[in-house]
Amino acid sequence: MNKLLIAVMMMAGLTACSQEAKQETQETAQAVASEVKNEVASAADTAASAAQEAADKAEVAASKAEEAAKPEEAAKPAESAKVDGKAVFEANCKACHSGLIPGAPAVGKKEDWAPRIKQGKDTLHKHALEGFNSMPAKGGNGSLSDDEVKAAVDYMANESGAKF
Repeated sequence: MNKLLIAVMMMAGLTACSQEAKQETQETAQAVASEVKNEVASAADTAASAAQEAADKAEVAASKAEEAAKPEEAAKPAESAKVDGKAVFEANCKACHSGLIPGAPAVGKKEDWAPRIKQGKDTLHKHALEGFNSMPAKGGNGSLSDDEVKAAVDYMANESGAKF
């Protein structure tokens, strides 16, 4: 009977230990869950802050792009000044305006250019852009911008006596 009593007492002790272990496990699980919940909330806050910061940067960039696009009309004359008329001439106009093509005014020959220069800068630009007599529009190179054509015309005229 002593053995039976000892066995019952051992069973009671194991049950008590088991309940304590169960409670400790539940407390640990709750603590871990609470930590995970806090870390998830912190990560969500960090992500939200980063998203807001990115949105703010995108808004600033969009605003700058919009501002840069607004003064388009004011920028066109500045773009014309940036174009290297000599480089455009060398690459596109020199073949015809070097004196080899009859009727095409040779750059540097004031007598070829004088009557054209008298017509004015706007007329020269118009003829070069739209074509005139046997000269095709944009000298036959449709990929040139209007500003590039104008810069080349200004270069050729200025090399031939104009002051554009």
